[in-house]
Amino acid sequence: MSKQLITDESRTSYINRFKKMQELGFTEKGDELFRSRLVAEAEQVDNLHVKSKIGEFEIENDAPEALGGSNAAPAPMPMLLATIANCLEITALLYFSFLKVNVDSIKVRVEATFDKRCVLPNKEAPLPGFYDINYVWYIESKEKLRRIENVLEKVEKFCPVKGTLTRNHDFKQKIVLV
Repeated sequence: MSKQLITDESRTSYINRFKKMQELGFTEKGDELFRSRLVAEAEQVDNLHVKSKIGEFEIENDAPEALGGSNAAPAPMPMLLATIANCLEITALLYFSFLKVNVDSIKVRVEATFDKRCVLPNKEAPLPGFYDINYVWYIESKEKLRRIENVLEKVEKFCPVKGTLTRNHDFKQKIVLV
C-alpha cells in the first residue's frame, strides 16, 4: 500500500474548489472568487540585503559576500529556481493524489544556466535570466511508467509558475517620488 502524499483535508479543499470553479466558470462570481491580484513590496534591510512582503509572509534575498552582499539569504535567481521546483513539486503532489496514482515519494531537481554576463554592453551579451531549465523527477512507485508520465504531463501543463514563465508579459513601470 502506498503512503498518502497529502492530507485528506488538503485533497478535499482542492476538489471542492475545483467543483466550484466548474460550477461558476468564467462568470462574474467566478472572477470574484478565483481571480486575485497579488502584491509584493520589497525594501532594503541593509546594503544588498532586501526583504519583500507578500501577504503575511516575508522573503529575504541578499547577494553573496564575493559580490558585496552579506550572504544573509539566497540571491533572487536561486530563489526563483527554488520557486520553480517548489511549484512543480506541489503540483505533482496534488495531481498524483487527485488521480489516485500510488506513489510513495516524489522529488524534483531543477537546474538552469544563468549567465551573469548579461550586463556587458556588447552584442555577445546574453539576455538576462535563466537558460536551459531542466528538471528530473525522482518518484518511488510501483505504478507503470506510462501512468506516471500521464500525470506529469498534467503537472507540466498546469504548474502555475511554469505557466507564468512561459507566457509573454507586459511589464509596466510607474515612478512615485516621495
